Amino acid sequence: MHLPFKKKWLGLIAIILVIIVPLTLKARSAGQGKPVDMAPLASQEIRPTILASGTLAFRTEVALTAEVTAKVKEILVAEGDDVQKGQVLLRLDPESYRNAIEREEAGQRQNRIGIDRQKVALELRRKQFDRTDKLYKAGMIDHSKYDEDRNQLELAEVELKSSEEALRRASAILAEARDQLSKTEVKAPVTGRVVALPIKVGETAIPSTMSLAGAQLMTIADTSAIKAELKVDEGDIARIGMGQVVDIYAAAYQDKPLKGTVEKVALAPTVENQARAYKVTVALADIGEQKLRSGMSCRAEIYLSDGKKRLAAPVEAILSEDKDGKQTKRYLILAREGKAEKVEVELGLSDDKWQEIVKGAKAGDSIVTGPSRSLREIKAGDKLSQRPAEDKDKKPAKGDKE
Repeated sequence: MHLPFKKKWLGLIAIILVIIVPLTLKARSAGQGKPVDMAPLASQEIRPTILASGTLAFRTEVALTAEVTAKVKEILVAEGDDVQKGQVLLRLDPESYRNAIEREEAGQRQNRIGIDRQKVALELRRKQFDRTDKLYKAGMIDHSKYDEDRNQLELAEVELKSSEEALRRASAILAEARDQLSKTEVKAPVTGRVVALPIKVGETAIPSTMSLAGAQLMTIADTSAIKAELKVDEGDIARIGMGQVVDIYAAAYQDKPLKGTVEKVALAPTVENQARAYKVTVALADIGEQKLRSGMSCRAEIYLSDGKKRLAAPVEAILSEDKDGKQTKRYLILAREGKAEKVEVELGLSDDKWQEIVKGAKAGDSIVTGPSRSLREIKAGDKLSQRPAEDKDKKPAKGDKE
């Protein structure tokens, strides 16, 4: 047989194999059904979460500021010291306030002397008027003299009342000066620990809430109890409620979650770079031996459900398609008597792994869970077969999607 003739036959055989082998394999697979992953629909624990970030803060934390302006004369504690409520922490220079008290006390004494003098004058005017009144009634003096003495008596009464009011005003000013003097001695409003002490002896303390030098004296906190203050995006805040369970991961302990519960949700947002967020306060149950500090950054997972088991399917098993161009239809593919059946379902809660099935399927139904490419290609009535376990372990070829 000639060489060209042999090549012609070999080429013909190769073409036949290319056509016949795939048809044979397709016919065989058609008889067995499409190999897919199937699993019974069952109840699963669904824990949808919202991610948030924020900072830790001591539950009781008081920033002490000066109520009067004066130089710091003496600091009686150091940062890290434990203090008791009412303990004197710091003294400001009281000299100017003592001088003010002495000045007001002198003014008060002067007012009292003036009142005593006016009382004597008033008594004299009253006696004079009594004599004038008797003489007038006897017709011994004219009406003008009677009116003059009566006006002098009334004027003396008014001047005495004015001096008494001035004394009360001076007494109020003196009380205010004494109050300001008492404020030069700063006492602890709560029992706790000094966690910040920015002021120094010789610096001037000023009464201000602004971040100015001398405005903040020190910060006292109860370090045994701590909370987390989270920022939740406005798109998620509607799903946050009181009592929801939260896992807090502090920056220093990223693998050790702290359990907490939502105790407060802000009604007004904070705006940063045109983004709106709401402050959510989380009470931490027990910090254990973790050395946490106020201001430490943290991340949080806020659980939106109670974690009860619900009828659920893997999220990858849920398919969707537009219905009439308006409504999105969600469905599962069930395997019934070896054939595919598309069933529309109503969905509930979901997390990263599971999707709750509220309506449309029941526990025990055999659902098709994968591969994802096969899910998209399956049509109602297609024959199905369970994919061998060894095929699941095979990695898809480069460029292929499972």
